[in-house]
Amino acid sequence: MQLLDWPFLDALQMGALAVLCINFTADALARRDRTMGWLALACLLVGARHAVLALGTLPTLNPDLVDRAQSLLAAFGFIALCAALTRLFPGHIPAKFPRWIAFGMLPNYLRNLVLPHPGLADTWMHHAYDLTYLVGCGLIITWSLRARQDGDPLGRRLFLTLLGVALPVVVEIAAFSLFDLKVRLSGLSLLILAMAIGNTWQWLVVSTLEARVRGAETEVEAWRNLIPGKAFRTDRPSPPMEELFGTTWADRIRTAPAAAMIGTDGIPYRIQSRLLDRTERLGWCERLDGSPPMNHGFLSGWTVGLGIDDALESSRLQSLLRAWGADVEFWGTVPPREGPYPSLLLWAREPSILAVWREADLLRRRPRWVQLGGPATEGPHVRLESGVPEAQLWQTLQDLLSHH
Repeated sequence: MQLLDWPFLDALQMGALAVLCINFTADALARRDRTMGWLALACLLVGARHAVLALGTLPTLNPDLVDRAQSLLAAFGFIALCAALTRLFPGHIPAKFPRWIAFGMLPNYLRNLVLPHPGLADTWMHHAYDLTYLVGCGLIITWSLRARQDGDPLGRRLFLTLLGVALPVVVEIAAFSLFDLKVRLSGLSLLILAMAIGNTWQWLVVSTLEARVRGAETEVEAWRNLIPGKAFRTDRPSPPMEELFGTTWADRIRTAPAAAMIGTDGIPYRIQSRLLDRTERLGWCERLDGSPPMNHGFLSGWTVGLGIDDALESSRLQSLLRAWGADVEFWGTVPPREGPYPSLLLWAREPSILAVWREADLLRRRPRWVQLGGPATEGPHVRLESGVPEAQLWQTLQDLLSHH
């Protein structure tokens, strides 16, 4: 029996299979994917086989031991490949197929672990487990063809590859059986097949995930249409929410997620939301049950003076007042000494102009004054705490304008 010594070809196959083994192992560990795990094991075993063959050309190594080791590694690699293919085609390849192949490899175990080399029994045992390789390849091609005919995406993409890579296996077996010549080409077959399986499996995983994402988005949109109100995410623009609550609706929900909000239609809305990440929220708004519609733009025609030191709070109040129809004037921290003066004043403390009006006994000209925060003093018509909720401010202004 002749053995073609091609150390460079064996080393090349070993290196390529080692790279694939590392990639498949990392992918298998990252995603806990057993298919990639079996494929990585197959690459490891067949790569180790070619490493043994490459080192077997050294004069210090026993050729008989090299032949026994490489034959066992090839058998175990083929069994691992069958396990990977079983997981690739679960509906077409029986789950016990790798066990059948392992049982069919019994002549290989006997030949390499028990029988002496060379000999008549050794030769027939070699033919016997070569027949196992051929039958296994034939079954794999047959089952992959059925998968292709059944419309399986893996079958459509891998059938021609499986058919093509079976050729080097047949050539290797035929060279030994007909010409008593050993040609080590199975590594090339596994190399091509492993790359094809890896790419196809990754394509299938990505396609499946994309299909799930599209399905989830469709389901989310369907649920949003079933929600009794306007759905929102504070990290995304929402024209319906902006139209109903103004441009600062997202900041107001982040600041007070449980507070009711007054819409530009004068109707109070309950906010139902859950925390999406650290600050953003996801939910919907719905009209409060039993709440009569409030006057749309009930501050229309009113001029409101706004004097708040806190820029964020001032912006929030400005958005609310304008949504309710008011014409807002910013007084800053120092009120004007001369008119015309607003009809309504929201101020963080008593402005000096009010004291001047009181001294001049001009109470009839005094605006309706709402003090926001600060010490409790005499004088304001209404005193509210800083950061007053929207609904409370709306009710206060309604009462204030209806009684003064």
